[in-house]
Amino acid sequence: MHLFAEAFQHHRSGRLDLADTLYRRILDADPAHAESLYYLGLIALQRGQSQAAAELIGQAVRLKPDNAEAHTNLGTALLDLGRPDEAAAAFHASLKLRPDDHRVLCNLGAALAQGGALDEAAAIYRRAIAFAPQLSAAHYALGTASRDRDRPDEATAALRRAAILSTDDAAACFDLAILRQSEGRTEDGMAGLRRTLALMPESVEAHHHLGMALHTLRRHSEAAAALQRAATLAPDFPEARGHLGLALWELGRTGEAMAACHAGLELAPDSAETICNLGAMLHFSGRQDEATAAYRRSLALRPDYPEAHHNLALAAVNSGRMEASIAAFRRALQLRPDYAEAHYNLAVALLLRGDYTEGWREYEWRWQGAAGYAEPRRLIQPQWQGEDLDGRTILLHGEQGLGDVLQFCRYVPLVAARGGRVIVETYPPLVRLLASLPGVARVVVAGDPLPPFDCHLPLMSAPFVFGTTLDSIPAAVPYLRPDPVAVAAWGRRLAGLPGLKVGLVWAGEPRAYDFKLAAIDRRRSLRLEQLAPLLSLPGIRFISLQKGGPAAQLAALAEQLRPYDPMAEIGDFADTAALVANLDLVISVDTSVVHLAGALGTPVWILSRFDGCWRWLTDRDDSPWYPTARLFRQTTPGDWDAVITRVAQAL
Repeated sequence: MHLFAEAFQHHRSGRLDLADTLYRRILDADPAHAESLYYLGLIALQRGQSQAAAELIGQAVRLKPDNAEAHTNLGTALLDLGRPDEAAAAFHASLKLRPDDHRVLCNLGAALAQGGALDEAAAIYRRAIAFAPQLSAAHYALGTASRDRDRPDEATAALRRAAILSTDDAAACFDLAILRQSEGRTEDGMAGLRRTLALMPESVEAHHHLGMALHTLRRHSEAAAALQRAATLAPDFPEARGHLGLALWELGRTGEAMAACHAGLELAPDSAETICNLGAMLHFSGRQDEATAAYRRSLALRPDYPEAHHNLALAAVNSGRMEASIAAFRRALQLRPDYAEAHYNLAVALLLRGDYTEGWREYEWRWQGAAGYAEPRRLIQPQWQGEDLDGRTILLHGEQGLGDVLQFCRYVPLVAARGGRVIVETYPPLVRLLASLPGVARVVVAGDPLPPFDCHLPLMSAPFVFGTTLDSIPAAVPYLRPDPVAVAAWGRRLAGLPGLKVGLVWAGEPRAYDFKLAAIDRRRSLRLEQLAPLLSLPGIRFISLQKGGPAAQLAALAEQLRPYDPMAEIGDFADTAALVANLDLVISVDTSVVHLAGALGTPVWILSRFDGCWRWLTDRDDSPWYPTARLFRQTTPGDWDAVITRVAQAL
């Protein structure tokens, strides 16, 4: 007994090697000494030697089955070994001896949960809480079990209680934050992640999830900082590097983004997600073949990956392979029916093909979370479904760009014909011009207080409400009319210019605030000098309708080629309309001036990039939207020279 007391004293003092030696000396003399077997097993457990611990403690409890603590530690060793059923039996044996031991109840719950018996585990955790209501660990365990049972309300309540009981329980804070994020409560989730990081500043998972949440909210600079921290703390964490690449890409830092993705792929070469993200970066860099290859590789690794099918479809659209794109969009939606961005882009592909019946229906998904699209208007009045208005007031509100409003304001008279009073809300440059629309009672500036109204409709939902097909587009022009006094004034100004009067727009808005939109603008825009073959044609007087930064290119052009530039005197689209009404022709890249000229009934020639906008359809040089329009399309991506040659010949 003296030797055992000495061994036990060394054990309690943390001198495990000495205790181990003395316990073994006792067992050499008495192999059935239960206490030495048990404590020797306990040392093995402390050292992480779960197999040895289970064998030694198992022998001890067979010799002395009334030791509740031994049964508990045997269960712990078995749980570590991934043997949950045997562990549960050991914990049950302990509870027979001490039925109200809340610690053992928690351990039993863990064993049941590990074995897949989640309902039983939750019941055991509730028993533990009944014995010890302030036990944070029991509430936390109940929360995780409820989460795994898909009981989000129960999980949230339990995890919140755990966090309250133990303000320094980082695990409870983290799990509660992740649960809130899964419920769509992104801001609440981020608050929990920040609390987790206050408790554990070097939590890689917390930094990683915070970065992804910030990315979801399009706060890309903050997302990149959080993901960079996760990648720095865990250089071998491929997901952090892949998601860092995505955040950097959204910031327009494409080179760094690709480098981060490649670093992630060095760690996890078969990451379908990272390969897909890299494909998107190649796509927007104009490297379509490489992007398509990346998407196909991603799908070879994960055939049921909806995002890769969606991105493959986008690449097919940009390559002019419409049927392949539509098939890929539909596959993405089979895999994820609520995929708003895939619905929206399917709509674009269908509209581009001229399938308006399904296309307009799918286009309504733009409000359901399509990337880059605005949030829906939070109006208490109902959205109009096309029924008779019977004197009610309807608000028609613009969306997207100026050109979109100019194109779809043609529906205002049709809405008014349903018996309603029509208020149009639009952007400041369009207010005066849209007042000329038949059926408009009032035009208000977007952002100003709204007058009373009974129902509303986004302008670009009008084709869906009216069931517009290719054959029923309301295409009578003009449907916009400039002020006749202003038209006459510009007529006098331009009367002295000889030859055919041709308005010219060569570039769109650069939109540097969004690198994706900026990439589209680069594809649709030209440099003025590229139009020299047109500008040198005899008998034509070109008149610049160009606004913004690209107008500065006029100064660099030889004077004999330089278009007449009156734009300093143009304040809004009502002014531009009065000027355009005096022109014989407008030639423009795909900008709002195209829609203005078309709405006025002025002949307009549209210079369209290879992956042209859906409204111009495919394989035709006219437009059912504008009877006076003519399309000059790129037949090879980026090749404007051939387009300009055809335009020069037509002039």
